[in-house]
Amino acid sequence: MQNISGTLIDSLKDLGLSNYESRIYSALVLYNSAEAKELVDFLGISKPSVYEGLDRLEGMGLVVKRTSKPAMYSAISPEMAIDILTDKHRKAADTALTELRTLEKEKVRTDKEDALWTIYGDTNIEYKIRDLLRKARTEIGCMIGERYLPFILNAKIRDISFRLIVISDIPGLEKQLHESFPGKNADIHVISMEQFNVPPPFAPPEFAEAIKFMNFGNILELIVDDEELLMIPPFISGSVSVLNTRNKGAILHMKMISQLNWKRFTNGEELPFPGPIQKKQQGNDVMN
Repeated sequence: MQNISGTLIDSLKDLGLSNYESRIYSALVLYNSAEAKELVDFLGISKPSVYEGLDRLEGMGLVVKRTSKPAMYSAISPEMAIDILTDKHRKAADTALTELRTLEKEKVRTDKEDALWTIYGDTNIEYKIRDLLRKARTEIGCMIGERYLPFILNAKIRDISFRLIVISDIPGLEKQLHESFPGKNADIHVISMEQFNVPPPFAPPEFAEAIKFMNFGNILELIVDDEELLMIPPFISGSVSVLNTRNKGAILHMKMISQLNWKRFTNGEELPFPGPIQKKQQGNDVMN
């Protein structure tokens, strides 16, 4: 079977054929027409397996059987075969998507939604971001660094409340984002990296040291419908994982922090955030 590449067999398998079916169809394209015995000898497949594969290929319309003694088999043209296989996949995908969306609407809520999940890899993270944005029904709150900007730019978002902060120094980015999300409910701001690195008034003394280990270009905070949270801390790292949860406590906690950042960076409000020591000091002043 030196003329039939493994790449071809793998591709046909990806299109829905079994290993034997892929090899038999490829051999018939190579031979133009052949009887079952020739296929057995050429492919080294058992006679029952060859006949079973031929029957299935004939049923799919990929092989034509000519009645003779012995019977001869021919492959339809590769262009027609690929059209049949891709059309079958397309119809199956459409049906599956419709049924899965029905299940999604009837989703059973469980205690497992309180779990904190970890998603690894940029591709998986991008799929998750786009899926959450697509499913959002009422509101989206998002703060991202430049690393995840491409995942947002071409996302499909309904005309719902969409609050977005992007940490970036790209010229003209805010205008580009407004053009990408023209809905009346979009509230978009681009904050420079320098502005974001300025410590808030309530920051502890350790802030200056901690910021050395951060890269705000890697940050991602996404809250959808107050129901699901994606979060990537702004650590300096090549490989990234995202934290994902539907835990209400975690979502509300992150939303509170996001609201503080929103007021600080978009409204210029430097909010007081007294810690325990400051509160104690205020109490002593009253007593004195």
